[in-house]
Amino acid sequence: MRLRRAALAVSAFATLLVSPAVALAQGASVIEPEDQIVLAGSVTVARGQRVGEVVVFSGGATVHGVATGDVVVLEGPITVTGQVDGSVIAADGVVRLAGSARVGGDVFSSETIVTRPGARVGGDARSDVRFSFEGPLVALGKLLGPIAVSVSVLLTGLAMLLLAPRGADAVAEALTDAPLASLGWGILVAISVPVVAVALAVSVLGLPLGLALFLSLGLWWLVGLTWAAWCAGRGLVRPPRGRVTALLAGWSILAAVGLVPILNVAVWTLAPTIGLGAMLVAAWRSRHGGRTGGRHRSRTRIPPDDAVEAGFA
Repeated sequence: MRLRRAALAVSAFATLLVSPAVALAQGASVIEPEDQIVLAGSVTVARGQRVGEVVVFSGGATVHGVATGDVVVLEGPITVTGQVDGSVIAADGVVRLAGSARVGGDVFSSETIVTRPGARVGGDARSDVRFSFEGPLVALGKLLGPIAVSVSVLLTGLAMLLLAPRGADAVAEALTDAPLASLGWGILVAISVPVVAVALAVSVLGLPLGLALFLSLGLWWLVGLTWAAWCAGRGLVRPPRGRVTALLAGWSILAAVGLVPILNVAVWTLAPTIGLGAMLVAAWRSRHGGRTGGRHRSRTRIPPDDAVEAGFA
């Protein structure tokens, strides 16, 4: 009995000694492989080594061991002789797969994929894949111009209505009453301003003024386009409805036309000319006692005799 009890005690003591070692071994097996992320340089996974994701921005990657994640190189080649559980992606480089290579996911390369007999790929293998954003950027670039013009016209129009609301009414009325005169004056300004700027730039004394006129051509164009959008909106939204509503109506038409490739160039060329001409006609009328138009048109003064008669009639 004593020997049996001693054997049981020794067995229990050995169990207590072995249990922590087993727990440590189980804890060590839970540790995940480390990821390899390199900005500039190369990553080499040695045979028998186990890593997680491999990401190289500029350099290369060589996998002789095991990569449990993806292997991605933005600029450089990839060589696989071991095992990759994820995908292999070379955005700008060659992918080489040895006969012992095992890839669980896809293999994409911007250049050629060199595959030796015996290599296995679980997913798709595509070479000459384009990883650039050239297509979306080109489409976005085509829209940036019309969007920038539309936003500039909207902001300029709101500023004009805030600073000179009666002047805006006068411009809309001038275009309605004298469309041919507005077009003629606009063409005259569109031709004469660049000619005068060139003439001043040729002379030494007028060079600063000529350069200033050249630099102001963009502002003239924006102002004319804004007046044209305002006049178009005022033609749809008549007084006494609000000016901002009229501006938004004309601006919406201009923004929609700006998305049409060929039509927008024609409108952006002709509309500023008409808008500038209407602005000049309105300015001429205001200086020579013409009508100012709009809801804020000045009231007609009644002569004193007529006022007396009207009051005592």
